[in-house]
Amino acid sequence: MKTTSTLLLLALVSCYGCDSKSDTVSQGREAVKDVVTQPFNTLDSAKDSLKQSEEKAKAALEQADKESQ
Repeated sequence: MKTTSTLLLLALVSCYGCDSKSDTVSQGREAVKDVVTQPFNTLDSAKDSLKQSEEKAKAALEQADKESQ
């Protein structure tokens, strides 16, 4: 009986350790994903900012042309 209880306890502890390792792996994968995608997100933000700046500059030029005519 004592042997069975010990084996059951070891099995439960082992399973808990597996879950913990799985969680650690999942967290690691998520961290790597964030690090890899961050430059692409920055690039997309820079493209959007550039587009907005170009639109503002174009609108300002058009307004200046209207005023000079």
